[in-house]
Amino acid sequence: MANALLPRLLYRGFDLVNKGELGRSYRAARDSNGQHLPFARAELEAYARRWGFDAVLEHNPLMDKAAIRRWTEKVSLGDVHGWAYTGGSSGEPLRVPYSRQRGLMRTATFTYFNEAAGYQLGDPFCLIRAKSRSSLMKYLRNEHIFIPGDISEPRIREFIKALRDKKIKVLMGYPSVMYEVALYLEQHPSEKEGLSVRSLISISEPLEPVKRDVIHQAFGCAFVDRYSNEEVGLMAQQAAFGGEYYVNKFGVYVEVVDPTTWRPVAEGEQGRVVVTDIGNDLIPIIRYDTGDLATAARYRDGQLLTLREVVGRVSEQIFSVAGHPISPLMLGPYIHKPLSRQGPGGQYQFAQTAAGQYEVRLKAGKADIADPVIEEIIDGLTQVLGHQAAIRVVFCDDIPPQPSGKRPIYKNEMEMGA
Repeated sequence: MANALLPRLLYRGFDLVNKGELGRSYRAARDSNGQHLPFARAELEAYARRWGFDAVLEHNPLMDKAAIRRWTEKVSLGDVHGWAYTGGSSGEPLRVPYSRQRGLMRTATFTYFNEAAGYQLGDPFCLIRAKSRSSLMKYLRNEHIFIPGDISEPRIREFIKALRDKKIKVLMGYPSVMYEVALYLEQHPSEKEGLSVRSLISISEPLEPVKRDVIHQAFGCAFVDRYSNEEVGLMAQQAAFGGEYYVNKFGVYVEVVDPTTWRPVAEGEQGRVVVTDIGNDLIPIIRYDTGDLATAARYRDGQLLTLREVVGRVSEQIFSVAGHPISPLMLGPYIHKPLSRQGPGGQYQFAQTAAGQYEVRLKAGKADIADPVIEEIIDGLTQVLGHQAAIRVVFCDDIPPQPSGKRPIYKNEMEMGA
C-alpha cells in the first residue's frame, strides 16, 4: 500500500512545486480529449505568426529534422528544462529542447491517456524499455522495468514470475516483446495463474493484427495501442482494442497529408503524419513530418478526429551472439544518443550479417565521428549483443533505400538457415 501512495504523493508535491500548473495542464488535457474539442483556429494562427510562418497552417511546407536542428542551435541553453532524444524513423539522430512548461504539458498528457488506458497513479506497472532507471526512481514510481536484451524462453519465464510476484497491474512497452510473452503463455497455460495484469499499452512499434490478437487472447485483459514519438510526445491512442486511434487534442495538432500537395487527405485515405507542437515554446515545430504513414478515419469540425491505422513495418529480428532473439529497438539508444551528443548526425543502419557478426553503417566520413563516440557505440551494443559480438563500423556516402524508398534502421541479412 505504501508503494501505491508514493507516486500519488510525488505527483502532488511536483504540482505544488510548480504552483498548480501540472494540475491545470491535466484538467486541460482531460477536457480537450474527453470532449474531443477542436483547436481554435486563432490559436493555430497565433502560434504560426509568432515564429514568422504563414498564419494559414496548410500554406506552410512540411518541416524536417534539419529544420529542427537549425532552430535548436538558436535556443539559449538556460531556457532548456530537458531534451528529448530520438533516432528517428530513418535512423537520423535528433534532440529536441523542452521548456519547463512543455515538460509539464507532456507529463499531464501521458497521465490522462494512461488513465484512459486503465492505469491509475500508484498502480504497480512494468515498462518494457531499452534502459533501466535508478532503484530509487523505480521505487518512487512503483515501477518494474524489463530490458528485452534477451527474450529467450528462460528469460520470458523469469519475466512472467516477476509480473506475478510484483502483482503488476499494467504492462506497457514494445508489442513485439509482448507477443513473445503471449506465445509462451499460450504454450504454458498454467503460467497465467496468479497474474494480475489488467491492462496492456503497446508503444513504439507496429505489429500485425494477428499477433495483437494473440496478445489479447493470452492476457485476457484490456489492450490498446499508443502512437507517440520523442519529438512531440503522444499523438494518438486507441480507446478500445482494435479500434480507431483518437488524436491528442491538447498541445499538438495532428494532420495526415498528401506528401505531394501537403494538403490533408480525405477520410479513408493514407498519407504522411505531420504534427504542429503548439506547446513547444522554445522552437517552432510546425507541420513536422514524422516520417510515418497513417490512414485518416474521421474528421470533425474540419479537423482530424481519428486514425484508422498507423502504418509501419515490424522490425526485423536480431539475434545475440548466444542466438537469443532480442528486440531491435533497444539497440537504437546505444547508437543515436552518442551521435546526438557529438552534434548533428547523419543516418545510420544496424545490420546483422551473420551469426555473431554485425555492422553499424554511418552516413558520414571517418573524420566526421570522433573515436570516443565510435567506442561508446560499440561498447553499448556489446552489452546487449554479447561480449563476443563482432561489430564493424562502416562509413558510407549513402544508405541505399529499399524498392519502397524506405531505409530501414534494422536489417537481418543472414542467409536462410544460418
